[in-house]
Amino acid sequence: MAKAYTVEKFDYHIAEVEKIDKRVKDYLMNVGYERWSRAYSTVNETLTMTSNIAESINATLKASRELPVLPLLDYIRQLIGRWNVTNLKNVVESFTDLGKKYDTMLMENLELSHHMKVTPSTSYLYSVLDKGKQRMVFLKDRTCSCRRFQLDELPCAHAWAVLKYKYFDHIEYFSVYYTRKYLLKTYEIPIYPVPDEST
Repeated sequence: MAKAYTVEKFDYHIAEVEKIDKRVKDYLMNVGYERWSRAYSTVNETLTMTSNIAESINATLKASRELPVLPLLDYIRQLIGRWNVTNLKNVVESFTDLGKKYDTMLMENLELSHHMKVTPSTSYLYSVLDKGKQRMVFLKDRTCSCRRFQLDELPCAHAWAVLKYKYFDHIEYFSVYYTRKYLLKTYEIPIYPVPDEST
């Protein structure tokens, strides 16, 4: 429900929740749908909803919570340092324009686009028929009526269908922050070890 791209899909899921327990729906409505759902979000969070760093850290720190403060902080520093090195290694060993996660998503969208029918309306506005559903892609603004193109900042399957139809390079249509170059910059910042107090 939180990850639904369209209000229509979100409303379907919230109606299912209401059938089970109306109090849950009321609680979620009082919190404000815009605070936790993609469909009602007023801020573009791109793909940040799919990887929650706080949840990852909390799950990893369960066993070490009983440590005194300084050893706990050092444990966290080492943990983040290991993650940083692992992620940097993955990016360095990648041979694609995008990070692995984003490249996988892009290829999945490409695969989904193969059986779609594109009809141009203008040089930048296109109608895409996808399994009987009509979607509108506006390349100039990088938007699609399915909302994935603008929210993920990565060509959705409908945008891919248009890009193939026009023989356009997909590289111009994804966020620079997903590129190998920017991911390398993210992980090049070192996590410095803290010297022993006695030194």
